[in-house]
Amino acid sequence: MGGIIGSGIFFTPTETARALPTARLVFLVWAVGGVVALAGALTYAELGAMMPDAGGAYVYIREAFGKLPAFLYGWMALLSIGTGALAAVALGFAGYAARFVDLTPLGGPIVVAAATIAVLTATNYFGIKPGALVQNVLAVAKIAALAALILGGFALWAKIGAPLPVADAPAPRASLASGLAAAFVAVLFTIGGWQQMNMVAGEIRDPARTIPRALALGIAIVIACYLGANAVYLHALGRDGLAASSAVAADTATRLVGSVGATLISVAAMLSILGFVNVVILATPRIFFAMAKDGVFLQAAARVHPRFGSPHVSVVIMGVWAIALLVITGGRIGDLLSGVVFADWIFFGLGAASVFVLRRTRPDAPRPYRAWGYPIVPGFFVVAAMFGIVSAYVASLRTSLLGTAILLVGVGMFYVAQHRHRVPRTSPGEG
Repeated sequence: MGGIIGSGIFFTPTETARALPTARLVFLVWAVGGVVALAGALTYAELGAMMPDAGGAYVYIREAFGKLPAFLYGWMALLSIGTGALAAVALGFAGYAARFVDLTPLGGPIVVAAATIAVLTATNYFGIKPGALVQNVLAVAKIAALAALILGGFALWAKIGAPLPVADAPAPRASLASGLAAAFVAVLFTIGGWQQMNMVAGEIRDPARTIPRALALGIAIVIACYLGANAVYLHALGRDGLAASSAVAADTATRLVGSVGATLISVAAMLSILGFVNVVILATPRIFFAMAKDGVFLQAAARVHPRFGSPHVSVVIMGVWAIALLVITGGRIGDLLSGVVFADWIFFGLGAASVFVLRRTRPDAPRPYRAWGYPIVPGFFVVAAMFGIVSAYVASLRTSLLGTAILLVGVGMFYVAQHRHRVPRTSPGEG
């Protein structure tokens, strides 16, 4: 639950409402996203129990499909997945900040989002890491704000009244197919996090029994939270109000309890978003650092600052490219989400497909937990990942084509790195 429920629920529902014409369709897409999350968690749990200390999807893909796909995972984490998510949530932060400060004199949301990324990049450059207490406070603020919003919304359901009319509300996508694709992209972005189960799967007592129960209960609660939040959003604001909102939780709280509640929700949402941004900048550059140490990435990324002890080159590369993505997409959150989902779900799908390959190539490997519903559940998740990739193309063709180009450049970078470091080529099955 802690891994899945992030800052996205405070701004991505706006994107689903902008894509779709009715509340029922919004609910449907969120419900489908929950089923996809459950299938992915059940699939990845087998890999986590099999290789609990391996290092996640990077290693699963390498062991099943070879070094090139694993390298491309890290490459896209730098140039699309981590940086795109960073840019998107920084824009979400700017949307909530606009409730307190007029952003126009500051240069608008893009400039504020870029400044947010720059400040936190500088913080991590100097090696200043948030303590566990600070991170826990941010997590509590996030969960408490969402719980208060949902419970308050249902308690005041009958008193809210009809949604207020909205002038010039964004129209849904021209076709239902493109609308469903765009909405699915936003939902897939928001439901990520279930893969964190891999980090503890090998340490769970009686995993064959405990993991499915824990996952089913935890993800069921997440689905209930997401559907509950969207129910309150739509009841308070309506489809048009939700589509027009730049700070949906705050606007909903205003309808429920007035400006004081909106202020509290806004502060909690901003803290949640800042916590996410900081963790991404803190953790993701370590992937590039490890790849550079392995000789398959720019050697400068392996440098550690002699005074601050941080992988400062990797941190700066990530921050600069995240800001560049803000400029390239013109601050359109939907385009950024499409870029993230396009890249992320390629490798989510490959990671899940590793289950099939490893069952064939390593049939005798210890598997404390075997994916429930194999091969149907893992197969469903792989198909859902493919649909997510297609949805990203439909929702934002330009951004997805940019992602494709970056992916192809990554192929070239891999072979350049192999040649430079004289790494012998291997066949796909040799990893």
